[in-house]
Amino acid sequence: MPPDNLTQRHDRLERLRKLGLRRGAEQIRRQGTGVRGQGSAVSFQPPTSNLQPPALPGEEAFTPFGPAWVRTARLPLGEYPELAAWLRVSRDALVALGQDAALAALEPARAVFLDTETTGLSMDTGTYTFMIGVGTYEMSEETRFLREIGFLNGAFVVRQFFMRHPGEERAQLHLVEEALTGCGGLVSFNGRGFDVPLVQNRFVLARMPVPLIGTPHLDLLPPARRVWRSRIGSCRLGNLEQHVLGVERTVEDVPGYLIPDIYRDYYRTGIVTEMLARVFYHNLMDITSMPILAALLTSRFEQDGLMARLAGLHPMECASLGRCYVALNWTNAGVAAYRAALAHDLGDAERAGVLRDLGYLLKRLERWEEAAAVWEEWIGSIAGDDVTPYIELAKHHEWRTADLAAARGWAAWALRIAEGWSSAAGRDEALTELRHRLERLERKLP
Repeated sequence: MPPDNLTQRHDRLERLRKLGLRRGAEQIRRQGTGVRGQGSAVSFQPPTSNLQPPALPGEEAFTPFGPAWVRTARLPLGEYPELAAWLRVSRDALVALGQDAALAALEPARAVFLDTETTGLSMDTGTYTFMIGVGTYEMSEETRFLREIGFLNGAFVVRQFFMRHPGEERAQLHLVEEALTGCGGLVSFNGRGFDVPLVQNRFVLARMPVPLIGTPHLDLLPPARRVWRSRIGSCRLGNLEQHVLGVERTVEDVPGYLIPDIYRDYYRTGIVTEMLARVFYHNLMDITSMPILAALLTSRFEQDGLMARLAGLHPMECASLGRCYVALNWTNAGVAAYRAALAHDLGDAERAGVLRDLGYLLKRLERWEEAAAVWEEWIGSIAGDDVTPYIELAKHHEWRTADLAAARGWAAWALRIAEGWSSAAGRDEALTELRHRLERLERKLP
C-alpha cells in the first residue's frame, strides 16, 4: 500500500477510536457512573468533568509572580451528600483512626484535602508538582451552625493549580499558599510519605514560606491498610474506590503511571491533548474520593453504635478492626469484633487467625473459661497441624483447673502432631518443649 494511503488509514482509525471513546464517555454520563461494590457503605456518583479537548480545563489567574492556571470544580453537598458525611465525624474518632493525639486539633469543616500530580516518583529537586489539587469545604455561617442536624447548603470545592511550564511555579505555589490559608487540618492519601514532603520541597526551592508545618495531618493510607488489606489486598485508592466505596471511574480517567509522560509530552510540544485533559479528571477523582473514604474510615472508630455497625461488615474487616481496637486498648470492642467475624463463613486459615487473636485476648483479660472455649472451638472446627490450641488447653488445665490428666492428654496430642511435621521450622524446639511439659505433668500426677 502506498505511503499516503497508509497515512490516511492511520488517521481514519485514530478518528474512529477517539469518536468511540467520546461516545462511550457520554453514554456513561447519561446512565450514571456510581456503582455499589460488595459490602460497600456508600454509593457515589463521581463528578464528570465535561471535558472538551483539546482545550486546557480551567482559566488563567494572575498573581504577583505572573500568570498561573487554575481549574475549579464546585460540588454542592445537596447533590453529593456523601461528601457531607465527613463534616459530622468526631475528633475522638479521628484520634483513634490515625493513632495520633494531634488529630484532636483537626477541624473537619476547615480541613484541606491535598493531592499532587508529579513528573516522577523520586523526591529529588528535579521532580516537579505540576498539578497541586486542593479540596476544601465552603459553607455559610448558618450552615456551619446547623450542620449537626444535617442542613448542609455548602459545597466541596476542588481547585487544581496547574503549572504550564516551570517558569510558572512561583505563581502556582502562591495560589496554593492562598488556598491553604486558614487550614484547620490536612487530609491526604499517602501524603505523609510523598505529596506533602514534595510540595514543601518545591516551596523551599522557590524560597517561599513552607506551608503545613505543624498542621494536624490525617494520612488515609495507613489506617486503610489496617482496616481493609486483609479483605481486599491492595489498598491503592482506585482499589478502595471499587471494592469499598462503590465508585467506578469513567473512561475519562487515565492510569497514574502514564501521567508523568503525558505531562512531559505537553511540556515538550505545548500541545494540549485529550490525555492531558484526563489528568485533571484523575486528580479531581482522587480528591473527591478522599473525604468519602475519610468519613467511612472514621465511622469505624465512632464508639456510639459500634456494636450494631459490626454486624453489617465483612468478616475480614471485623477481624482487622478487632486488631485495631485491641491496639487502642478497646478490649470489649475487640472481643465483639472478633466474635462478629466468627459469626460468618471463613476459610480455615482466616478462622484460625481470628480464633488465635480472640483466644489470646481473652487470656490476657483473664477470662480463662472463655479462652478455653475458643481453643476447643478451634480444634473442633478446623483441621490442621497447628499445635497452638492444644498447648493452650494443656496450660489452662495444668495451671487453672488443676486437671492434670486433661493437661497431659492435650500435651500428648500436641506432641503427636508435632512429631508428624516434616522438617517444619521450629520442629525440634517444639518437640523439646512438649516433651519437657509431658515429663513435668507425669511427675505431678499421682
